[in-house]
Amino acid sequence: MKKYILGFLHKGMVACGFGPIVWAIVYLFLEKNGVVEVLSVRKTVVEIITIMLLAFIAGGINIVYQIEKLPLMAASSLHGIVLYFDYVIIYLINGWLDSEPVAFFIFTIIFVGSYVLFWTVLYLIIKRNANRMNRKLSQLQKRDQTRE
Repeated sequence: MKKYILGFLHKGMVACGFGPIVWAIVYLFLEKNGVVEVLSVRKTVVEIITIMLLAFIAGGINIVYQIEKLPLMAASSLHGIVLYFDYVIIYLINGWLDSEPVAFFIFTIIFVGSYVLFWTVLYLIIKRNANRMNRKLSQLQKRDQTRE
């Protein structure tokens, strides 16, 4: 259990350094398009800290895939649920998500759709690469058998 906690902390610390960078880029685009002109110091500080927290949790939760006793579907579900609530809570704190049910519904549909699409594509890529490696291994084994 200790190695998973340390892994979570390590992955979270690595990821949280990128959160403020993403935040800054988003605000540069918002400013360029006239959506945001001035930010208060308080709002800026709160958003920097909450984005670091969001990135820390999002980066750290990837540790669930290293827990050997946890089936892939359970790990993916836990990962997705933690990310969902991580995003919702931070978005609400920062005022980026309206608390209306319609906004939650739209956010949930977009989040679930994106999550499923991302993991489906990743799964297919990994499966293709594994099949490719298995074919090469099989060819090497056949070649070694013919030499004997």
